[in-house]
Amino acid sequence: MVENQTTEDKILSAAIDLMEQKGYKAVTIKEIAQVAGFSEMTLFRRFGSKKAILDAAVEKYSYNYCMKQIFEEQITYDIEHDLALIARTYQKYMNRNRKIVMLAFQERHFHPEIGQKTAENPRQLKEYLLRYLTEMKERGKINGTNLEATAMTFLWMNLGFFMAQFVAGNEVSPVGLDEFIESSVKLFVS
Repeated sequence: MVENQTTEDKILSAAIDLMEQKGYKAVTIKEIAQVAGFSEMTLFRRFGSKKAILDAAVEKYSYNYCMKQIFEEQITYDIEHDLALIARTYQKYMNRNRKIVMLAFQERHFHPEIGQKTAENPRQLKEYLLRYLTEMKERGKINGTNLEATAMTFLWMNLGFFMAQFVAGNEVSPVGLDEFIESSVKLFVS
């Protein structure tokens, strides 16, 4: 654990580590408290339940704020630049949140609310991309009729890279992040 973490950060980090390793159901408040270095009472006072801890972790590690900021402040309407920026930010946050992503996959049948909560990020990113692509079309910078399919293709391409790297590392492909972003954006734009 990082030294300057708050009590909440330590609890959330311990909970996500344990849940990703053992599954949500198998982890107890007592275990989370032990790993985080606090009493069970501290966890109950701060969060009230194991489910509330998970909800707080998913919310804390959301990338919606960063993506919103990119679309509101950093978009240049140069499609290669913009898509590379979006892809790089997406990969950064997916990698940072890989344990939560895997937990959502692991628990999707038993706790569908975890998947629903984590789906808010890509759903919002799709909306940002749709607005961006619509603006690019209105400016005459792109063609195409089904902008939602275009946005989803971009998202799936990036999710595929993340999953391949997370699950198999370089065993699927030795292509690194920078090379993937440069090649995929150029292909996507063409």
